[in-house]
Amino acid sequence: MKKSLLFAFVLSAIYLLTSCSDDENPEPGASNAPIESGYTISTVSGAWPDMTTYIQWTDDLSLSSIGNESAVELTGSANTVTFGGATYATPFGAPANLVKYVVSGDSIPQEEQRIVVPGANTFSALYFKSETEAYGTVAGGISKLIVFDPTTMRITDEVSLTPVTDRFPEATRTYYLDILERDDKLFMGVHYENNFVPVNDSAYVAVIDLNTNAVKKVLSDGRTGMVFGGQAPNSGMVQDANGDIYVQGLGTSNAGGTSPSGALRISNGQTDFDQDYFFDLEAAVGNICYGIYHTSGGRTFTANVQDAADFWEFATGQPQFKYVEIDLAATSSLGAVPGLPTTYGTRTMIIHEMDNQNLLFTIATNEENAVYEFDVSANSSSKFFTSTGGYITGLEKLD
Repeated sequence: MKKSLLFAFVLSAIYLLTSCSDDENPEPGASNAPIESGYTISTVSGAWPDMTTYIQWTDDLSLSSIGNESAVELTGSANTVTFGGATYATPFGAPANLVKYVVSGDSIPQEEQRIVVPGANTFSALYFKSETEAYGTVAGGISKLIVFDPTTMRITDEVSLTPVTDRFPEATRTYYLDILERDDKLFMGVHYENNFVPVNDSAYVAVIDLNTNAVKKVLSDGRTGMVFGGQAPNSGMVQDANGDIYVQGLGTSNAGGTSPSGALRISNGQTDFDQDYFFDLEAAVGNICYGIYHTSGGRTFTANVQDAADFWEFATGQPQFKYVEIDLAATSSLGAVPGLPTTYGTRTMIIHEMDNQNLLFTIATNEENAVYEFDVSANSSSKFFTSTGGYITGLEKLD
């Protein structure tokens, strides 16, 4: 009897120890183990100001449609980006929030932590240097550049932007809408405005030394103006295979100014605009262009407004933007991407590179919210999947 009781006690102890070990160190694939592969898709529905963002996970994109049944809700309209197996959302609305989501075994993203910056309306651009160091700009009200730890989601430092803001003290707002890193330096797009009007016709880029976290200088160029990003996160600057940085300016022709939409170049190894290069996008494409995207295969795209009088798409209630391919070297337009409908630029325009032969383009019209696939070799597009839960503001690989 005593032996039986002792044996039962040993079995119970082993079971408890094993259970505790499993809880503290879950095996890959266990229900509480994080999922760091697949895709996260974000959609927005509702009318301003009552808008909701739905963030969800899928293991692949082999689907014909997607709803919000397996999504987590976030108040407000938000874009999303991914880094290190997590998804980061930037909802619009004061105070500025940066929300980190992880996906566990139930396949539904869950909020892990968030950063809140009082006095600002939104996070504008993010750059992840490592798992423990990242940079984020906030705008609307207070405009500044913070340094944070993506793992702990704690602010660790702040880069003083006094050399940037002191340049035009008459500016009532300063926006920082793109960040790109090269040679231990951050190149950050800057836009100054006074009561929603650009302070002048020039384009500005701040150069920040990552070794000292200090502004080294602010570049300016009068050939284009209003470095205002694009319709998706960090879509105003690109870097090509040669290491050259191209900066897209919206121009001021639609804001009472005279500078056209254009692209400037900061050549590899340099920290100034190349005075021998300028791409007049407005002249080459035929109207105002907004944003820039460059693929690993060397193809480049922008978005072209169809009716400049309705750039913000309020007047007509119709979508106004077309995806256009451009040649950066030849400074020429290659025409609209075939097979893609005219889409709402105000509802986010995302280009996602599946591989060298297939690109995905988000489309939002009055009839549908969808993703179209562009076959590079065939030079043709077809509908890939639709969204029944709103227009798409995030389409990112989770790895």
